[in-house]
Amino acid sequence: MFPGLSMKGGAGIWLLVAGAVLTLGGAYLAWRSFSAGPMPAGEVPTVSIVGDRQPLPAFSLQGPRGPLTDVDLRGSWSFLFFGYTQCPDICPTALALMKEVGAALTVDKAVPPAPTFKVVFVSVDPRRDNPELLRQYLAAFDPAFIGVSGDDAALAPLVAALGIYYRRNDATDAKNYTVDHSAAIHLIDPQGRLAAVFSPPQEAAKIVADFRRIAGR
Repeated sequence: MFPGLSMKGGAGIWLLVAGAVLTLGGAYLAWRSFSAGPMPAGEVPTVSIVGDRQPLPAFSLQGPRGPLTDVDLRGSWSFLFFGYTQCPDICPTALALMKEVGAALTVDKAVPPAPTFKVVFVSVDPRRDNPELLRQYLAAFDPAFIGVSGDDAALAPLVAALGIYYRRNDATDAKNYTVDHSAAIHLIDPQGRLAAVFSPPQEAAKIVADFRRIAGR
């Protein structure tokens, strides 16, 4: 998961480190968002605009449609969310939200038309979330959603690049456990670069408005 940190024992140290990572990561994203310039007058900030100049590092994850790599994210906008299928609240809420965003953009009659995009759900629980389970789970929200996963080594490049946090609470039970994970939605531009981060609380109407503004730059 993270080099040098054991998931067995040292829980107090792990939590302190994880908290520091999340705090510094949030501060870093906020600092980078300033480079994007001021928000339009009257708008309340709902997103951290990052605008990376370098594309995401090479990665390869597996899903019901086959492998998904960094190259596959190029050519259209992508919304990435990290979680797991047995998540009781955060993941189903986020996926339902993205379904609402897609529906709103589909009926959007604005000119120019809304840009195309894909939704990618990255499971950080590969032990339980096999490709078939990912397919069944995402079909309940939108069959067009893409589900992928991989072991910690496969997840590492993407997790590190986006500052994702996750922790499997499986020390005492390898079958029935929860997974702590980041709740942000990451927007990747058609060049495969991190464009923005939508942090909770998230609202479909605001994501739609921010997405159109960012994509129209």
